[in-house]
Amino acid sequence: MRMHVLWLPGPLLLGWLLCVPHSVWRTCVLSACAGTLLGALLIPDTAVARLLASLGEIALVLGVAALLLRWRGERAVLEGYREIILFMLLGCVGLPACSAVWQLLVRGSGAGPLPHADLLAAALCSSVSYLLIVPAVVSVERLVRSPERRHGWHWRSIALALTLLGALGLFWQMDWQHPALTPLLALAPIPLLVWALIMFGVSGASLGMLVVAVLGMQLGLEGLGPFGAGQPSHDLVPAQAWTLGTGFALLFLGALSEQKLSSHLQLQQAYRRLGEVTGRMLVVQEEERTRIARDLHDDVNQSLAAISIRLSALRNQVGEEARGNVVELQEQLLSVSNDIRSISHELHPSILRFTGLASALDAFCIKRNARGALHLRCRIEHPPRLRDDQELSVFRIVQEALNNVDRHAQASVAEVLVTVRGAHLLLRVDDDGRGMPAPGRHPVAPGLGMISMEERARLLGGTLAVGRSPLGGTRIEVRFALEPDAELVADP
Repeated sequence: MRMHVLWLPGPLLLGWLLCVPHSVWRTCVLSACAGTLLGALLIPDTAVARLLASLGEIALVLGVAALLLRWRGERAVLEGYREIILFMLLGCVGLPACSAVWQLLVRGSGAGPLPHADLLAAALCSSVSYLLIVPAVVSVERLVRSPERRHGWHWRSIALALTLLGALGLFWQMDWQHPALTPLLALAPIPLLVWALIMFGVSGASLGMLVVAVLGMQLGLEGLGPFGAGQPSHDLVPAQAWTLGTGFALLFLGALSEQKLSSHLQLQQAYRRLGEVTGRMLVVQEEERTRIARDLHDDVNQSLAAISIRLSALRNQVGEEARGNVVELQEQLLSVSNDIRSISHELHPSILRFTGLASALDAFCIKRNARGALHLRCRIEHPPRLRDDQELSVFRIVQEALNNVDRHAQASVAEVLVTVRGAHLLLRVDDDGRGMPAPGRHPVAPGLGMISMEERARLLGGTLAVGRSPLGGTRIEVRFALEPDAELVADP
């Protein structure tokens, strides 16, 4: 009898049914039936028996697929341990056994009953085929559908994997003089499969297991490798038993890896959604700051100016005793107006739009020094003109960092540096305050200011680092890549 290494139609159909929506099942089943009919027509000797056996296997595959998808719960196919156990019982044990019994009944009524050995060999071949092909189809479909799972699929890694597989084939074909060493060759692909699982995920491990099993069984038919026993025995049982045991173990390891990867991807998606929400909140915050600044400048300050004009007219109408009080009110009113103008400029630095980041930061530092509480040294080394949103983000980071210094650092000196280092813009804020609290058993959650700076650094495409400053306090450092067409601003 001709030995089949793998049986393809049933496992390919089951793997495809587990991947496509229910609306496509009819097309898949009809295509499988059409292929079966065409194959029966090409081999007319056992056309009826072959057709009935194949149609029965298609019906069994359809039932197993429906049960696996019904019992999978919220998980993906073959991701959890329960789903793997059900697949092993239904797809790798029940389905091959029922298919073999159905073939026995069909052949018994047609071309004669199958011998017991042939029936067992067919069931074992079918079981190995379902174990190898179905996980490979499911994992590859998941890999194609989810680009974030392709983290290890680089051409160098693929070339290394192909080289290792070729080396395994040569290693198995070597003539080992001591027969006792031959079974130990079955341990050789285990490190390779574990490495494929780590590097490529479940899809790489499934494909690697498929290639290794086919290689081992094919060499076993030729009397080579760990399953050849030194002479052609045309017996695939040792190779099939090894494949079943190794495949089951790899499925469970793959489930553990898949669960960790799924949790990692879900966490990444949650962080991405959180970043998007935070980015929208920052945009809304800037819009609201602009509106408040405009209202303060255009409405409140105009009203204060009108009141000041009326006080000037009133000053000329009152006597000498009341005139001093009116002048004092005008001075207080002017001070309030200046405070409102300063708050308006901090809420929305319109100077950014007209003069750029360097001038806006210089003006900001001058105003900060005028307060007298913190001595601020600013060094703005002709940064390039950035996009409006980038310049605003850099300005807000400096503003928030100095606000934190004022509120928490108890510092007397702070330094601001904005410069270009290579293809990156560097922003650094140092202070001589008390520094960050030492890490303890219960870490302190970052404040809203730090979260805001981190999010703005992320929107810039860069990173924010917090460390110890040479001044003795805290250093806030932001780096992000400049656009290739960014032009440096010449020194005045």
